[in-house]
Amino acid sequence: MCTDEHGDATGRNLGVLITGFILGALTGTALGLFFAPKSGRELRQEVKEKGGEYYGLAKEKLAEAYEAGKQKGAELKEKVTATAAKVKDSVDTGVKKAKQALKKESEE
Repeated sequence: MCTDEHGDATGRNLGVLITGFILGALTGTALGLFFAPKSGRELRQEVKEKGGEYYGLAKEKLAEAYEAGKQKGAELKEKVTATAAKVKDSVDTGVKKAKQALKKESEE
């Protein structure tokens, strides 16, 4: 269980890291653009180009994070299914042993 909790924490930390990176890059780019000596037309064009680049980057990172989450979900589903099967087998074994013990007791 500790592994799952650790994995969840790692996933959250990765998401925070990616978000922080993207926000930092956007903020730095915006400040650089607005303080650079350029005409309004040049500035708007550069903002449009950089915005498109960062939009593409954010979209790509989001798709990667989605796929990683989907894969982690599939792995967790497999673990839960396997654990449920083990629990079911253990319960079935316990019930059989209890029935045998009761039968043995009633015969005595």
